Amino acid sequence: MEITTQSHPLRTITLRFDRSKTAPEFEILALQYYQEIHERTWEMKQRINKGRLPIRGFCIQVEELEGLLEEAKAKFKHLQAAYETNPYKPTIRIQLIRMLAEIHAFMDRFLPELVTLTKDYYGDEEYLFAQDKWMEDTAFPQFRTIFENYDDCSVDMVFFDEDLDDFKGSLGLVRKQQGRYYDEMDALVDSYTDLNERLEDFFEAVDNFDQTLWTPRPLHVRK
Repeated sequence: MEITTQSHPLRTITLRFDRSKTAPEFEILALQYYQEIHERTWEMKQRINKGRLPIRGFCIQVEELEGLLEEAKAKFKHLQAAYETNPYKPTIRIQLIRMLAEIHAFMDRFLPELVTLTKDYYGDEEYLFAQDKWMEDTAFPQFRTIFENYDDCSVDMVFFDEDLDDFKGSLGLVRKQQGRYYDEMDALVDSYTDLNERLEDFFEAVDNFDQTLWTPRPLHVRK
């Protein structure tokens, strides 16, 4: 019997082989898939981590945009309440115009980046679904052929079973990260969608009050 260890970025693979046996085709394919499933899981982990990293920054920007909206709403309320004879009213109007311009400048920077992030997320979602499907439909069924025909295999079933169990633990951690990725991105999209609706309501109110205060423009990001 020969024990082999293979270092991999995801985890170390440890198997034992009876070199007096010739590995059947189903075993060769299963071990090829075993190597491949490590590669795919490692790539999934890297892609998830890369996707999650910018989300917190976008959440902070949504909070900042919300702060700008609240300031502008307070100023607009002040403008609405000001009498025509109030000497400060023109200044309030100028301040509001500047606030509205600041909101639009912020969104001109923010929205294209959010759209790109959202597209990348949906691409990741499709990619991760495809990896999960390959594992469940192709890799794991092939692994079962080793257990069903262990007497014919050169790989030791006990070692393979233990190593596969350890791999499933690593895969479980990656899938937890995947779930957090989905939750974090969904929360970001939901928070912006809610803010977007409040922005539209606010700009509609401004438009009804005085159309010269701002220039309408699209605010939507598709979910």
